[in-house]
Amino acid sequence: MAFVFLQRIMRNLLSTIFVDHFNPGLDWVIAVLVLSLALIVLGRIIFSNNFDSLSSIERFQQVNDNQKLFGILFQIVYAFLLAAVIVNFLTDEYSYILNAPELKMTAAAVLILVFFAVRKILSATGAYAFGLVQDNDYILKVFNYYRVFSVSALWIIAFLLYFSKINKPVLLIILGVILLIIRSMSFVLIFKNQPSEKTRFWYYNILYLCTLEILPLLVFFKFVNAW
Repeated sequence: MAFVFLQRIMRNLLSTIFVDHFNPGLDWVIAVLVLSLALIVLGRIIFSNNFDSLSSIERFQQVNDNQKLFGILFQIVYAFLLAAVIVNFLTDEYSYILNAPELKMTAAAVLILVFFAVRKILSATGAYAFGLVQDNDYILKVFNYYRVFSVSALWIIAFLLYFSKINKPVLLIILGVILLIIRSMSFVLIFKNQPSEKTRFWYYNILYLCTLEILPLLVFFKFVNAW
């Protein structure tokens, strides 16, 4: 009930501010934005120590709250916001099944979450197969720390994408650059602080990047329409 009330307030506010070009068909976008904010607020309440330590990665590393649950929460928010951003650029090949943008967005979010799970399993399998010793707790905290900033960028870009007159390809390029920088910073930090010398060898890292980072993006872009 509270969610519906907040969604209605945000819809009325947006229709007032963007009266000239507000699209009533974007209620699903408002729902995603409100729900993501609600989950972030919930995370702020449950994981207050994590949020209070976002001023630096060093402080965040000292927090021992339930990092797995914190990571899952922000992965879900990340997936749905990213799906909301890219849904209009996905192929229409399956529109006979996913005949509404909210359905297509939900399907995309589920696929993103499945990809996260598969990547985690393959990463753990690869580390075991090559006999790599990794500080998984450190890696989890690094990814959780930077994912908070990625979610913030996604929320802002999603809002501007649907409720502003800013050129959409420009917004997507800005988002891509921001996410790439954030991802690169996390990898550099993890690479510099791994206990095993094997994990610092360039060919191990290239193998990981090619199979679990770059290749999935190439597969993804095959399902995306060029604007």
